[in-house]
Amino acid sequence: MTRHPPSPRELALWSALGVLALGIGWQLVAMRLGPLLMATPLQTLRALAALAGSAAFLHHAAASLLRVACGVGLGIALGLLLGLLAGRHPRLRAVLEPLRWLLMSIPGVIVVVLAMLWFGMGTTMVVFIAVVLLAPGMYVNTLKGLLLVDPALLEMARVYRFGAWRRLRHVVLPALTPPLCAALLVATCGGVRLVVMAEVLGAMDGAGFALANARSTFDSGELYAWVVLVLGLVALLELGLLRPLQRRLTRWQEDAPAMHREAGDA
Repeated sequence: MTRHPPSPRELALWSALGVLALGIGWQLVAMRLGPLLMATPLQTLRALAALAGSAAFLHHAAASLLRVACGVGLGIALGLLLGLLAGRHPRLRAVLEPLRWLLMSIPGVIVVVLAMLWFGMGTTMVVFIAVVLLAPGMYVNTLKGLLLVDPALLEMARVYRFGAWRRLRHVVLPALTPPLCAALLVATCGGVRLVVMAEVLGAMDGAGFALANARSTFDSGELYAWVVLVLGLVALLELGLLRPLQRRLTRWQEDAPAMHREAGDA
């Protein structure tokens, strides 16, 4: 008997069931621990409504959004650029290998301590931490994707005198799509966590600072309200930015066979 894959509507229903299960679990744990340690979903929603209308919320949210944009954006761009260059130049790849190993091996807490010593507390420190911890993963995935490109396809592109854009579109992008999409998802979601963590440890504003302040005053409602806001930012980035970008890149992959037809017409 043939089993058909679930429809998007069915998958959405299962996802809603998962959200409901998380909410029920949250309620049960909050009832067990008490309001001092964990706010209930209803208490969190009330704190969220009160927080959304305050000037402090706008200030902290704007500070965190700026750091996420700078830190995650620079980390992704740097890793992508170095990965593309290293994929084309083996000597540069050899030069970067010790640095790649160092940055991927050093514990994150050491990076945080050094950043606080070098830059003090503030935006520069937070952005530095995000870039240093995100760029290596982006670099490795980009380089891996380039090394998976079939050399025969590259040779054929040179024989038929494909320009740089056609070669990128029909040869390089289809190979880069799977590792690049995975790297973008990990870097973006992980970058938000890194920024919030760095703000908790060494910033005077931002969502992380607000989280630390709510913890110090034992305001569990506000603390979990900020947690929900951070989760909402991650969901917005994934659903509103990363998934459309993945569909766009996958479209390039679907167009890859057209290279053979264009090559035959050349």
